Amino acid sequence: MNNHIDLLFDFFHQYLNDGIKENIFNEFNKKSISIDFSSKSRQGDISSNFYLVAIKKILDKKFDLKNDLQKKITNLFFVENCEISKNGFININIKKNFLLEQIKNLLEVKNAFGKSNLGNGQKVNVEFVSANPTGPITVAHMRGAVLGDVISSLLTESGFEVTREYYVNNAGSQIDILGNSLYKRYLELFGESIELNNDEYPGSYLIEIAEKIKKIDGDKWSNADTNEREEYFKNFAVSYLIEFINNDLQLLNIYFDKFTFEKDIVSNQIINELFEILNEKKLLYKGKLEKPKGEDSDDWEPREQLLFKSSDIFDHQDRALQKSNGEWTYFANDAAYHLDKYKRNFDKLINIWGADHIGYIPRMKSVLKTISASDNYLEILTCQIVRLIKNNEVLKMSKREGNFITLREVFDQVGKDPLRYFMISTKSETSMDFDLNKVIEKNKDNPVFYCQYAYARASSVIKKANDIGINLDTFDKYKKVNINLTKDENEIILKLLSYPYILQQASNFREPHRLTNFVEDVSTLFHSFWNKGKENESLRFIDSQDIIKTQSKLLWLHSMRIVFENVFKIIGIDFHETM
Repeated sequence: MNNHIDLLFDFFHQYLNDGIKENIFNEFNKKSISIDFSSKSRQGDISSNFYLVAIKKILDKKFDLKNDLQKKITNLFFVENCEISKNGFININIKKNFLLEQIKNLLEVKNAFGKSNLGNGQKVNVEFVSANPTGPITVAHMRGAVLGDVISSLLTESGFEVTREYYVNNAGSQIDILGNSLYKRYLELFGESIELNNDEYPGSYLIEIAEKIKKIDGDKWSNADTNEREEYFKNFAVSYLIEFINNDLQLLNIYFDKFTFEKDIVSNQIINELFEILNEKKLLYKGKLEKPKGEDSDDWEPREQLLFKSSDIFDHQDRALQKSNGEWTYFANDAAYHLDKYKRNFDKLINIWGADHIGYIPRMKSVLKTISASDNYLEILTCQIVRLIKNNEVLKMSKREGNFITLREVFDQVGKDPLRYFMISTKSETSMDFDLNKVIEKNKDNPVFYCQYAYARASSVIKKANDIGINLDTFDKYKKVNINLTKDENEIILKLLSYPYILQQASNFREPHRLTNFVEDVSTLFHSFWNKGKENESLRFIDSQDIIKTQSKLLWLHSMRIVFENVFKIIGIDFHETM
């Protein structure tokens, strides 16, 4: 059942299309049409700028746009009245019976409310976290982890078939360094004096892993064959840390459908297929790159390498695929991994990366454009850093220095719900401060508590009404409803019924914060109405002398609970009957 926002957009688009066919309008961008259904400054239930946009595109100067538009909007089956103000905004009020029919539909479909089939079963791969397995997962990865998981849920609600994937970089120099760091910790357990190099990992977590190896193998590796030992320590470290990372992510209810390992990509020689594709497109050549910015070494010299002509596509320069010593670059293996995803027949790839990878985006999109022949086959979303604050001080972290803060440590202090909620409560492109002290406070300044408390309050009213025998069981198909709703109740109902539109916008633009903004707005209206009932008895939810009036309120209270449950499930936080 279409909501009033989509219905109005449909009308405007059709009105525009008809006007263009009849040579009334010039073409104009439909994206310039806006509908205001949430701001406090709007007049009416909803407002729009359509008249202001359309009047500038009129070809037929004799056409009375204002009267024609106002008449046709008023004739829409869901519109009570319409007026175009002096400043050109269209202000519309919605019929109460239409809103109540929408509420009836919401209560009938229950938790399916807002779901759609816009994705039509398209297969989408969402790759996120993919932190190097060189240590426990830290707060640096929290935001991308939650963002990827919630976007996956949004897409599922919108009818897409989603695969959540983690790419494990278990090859290359960092893993070599990890294995060597672990071996030194192993030797230390047998009394040998060790010294970690500046580029090695000093974290105490390696001591724990070394102790496990000692328990299993004793001193077997102290004088073992170097190649065998190096391979063993690298594999053991990666295996242990991936399991550790996975367990930590599961604290936040984040689960992956697939882990793909870089070593498997290399051993399967997918890179050869990639080179065939790039070569066929004449995008490979032997050449020399300019000295990288920031490279201060006096002995740096240009080397001939195998290069990818990414500058012919989206990049500002070409990129190396093979080092001068014949080894593949990290970019080459990563590009091969993306070819592997493409070969698995996904209709779209979405990657969640940290903001420090922004410069890496053009080269990867260039590869995927070459492979898929689509500019938008690969979509990359970036997350800015999260600053962790405690007792008004910023906590500084460095995995390399061994003073990082793990996800588990933060989880132990604040729990799952604040972590998940706050990580997606603002645009991912903006930096975020996460205050450990404030997110556990139980007051109106803590939005996650504020919203969960609204749900609990609504539940308590429904339970209390039921305890005195008032429920919706005797409500005759909503026909006895008291349509003299207060202005506050009308506003709450309008907000609740805008949920399907909000959900689709959050999904389409990959912006989960639209959901947190929405549920906070509804919570604010609800708590405000609750507080008015303390002073004005006529505004209270339960009136034992007027069952129909009470049932009218139960209608939207039940609806609010359903919508909140839907939002909370997508965000991944709990809802409680009592708090």
